[in-house]
Amino acid sequence: MQRQWIYTGIVLFLFIILVLGVPLFPEFLATSIAGPMNLGMLLFLTLHVLTPVLAFRYLKHRQGE
Repeated sequence: MQRQWIYTGIVLFLFIILVLGVPLFPEFLATSIAGPMNLGMLLFLTLHVLTPVLAFRYLKHRQGE
């Protein structure tokens, strides 16, 4: 049960940073990382990849119980 809340907290934190970060510090999120990718794009990509991975890990763990 605690693992579910940790995963939920991580995803919620990333979502809040993405939603509030754009209007509060756009220069920081526009920092270029590699080629055309900037920090905001990396955060968006992480949020959309990490969420299904954490959900899959949670469901696999729950199936093993």
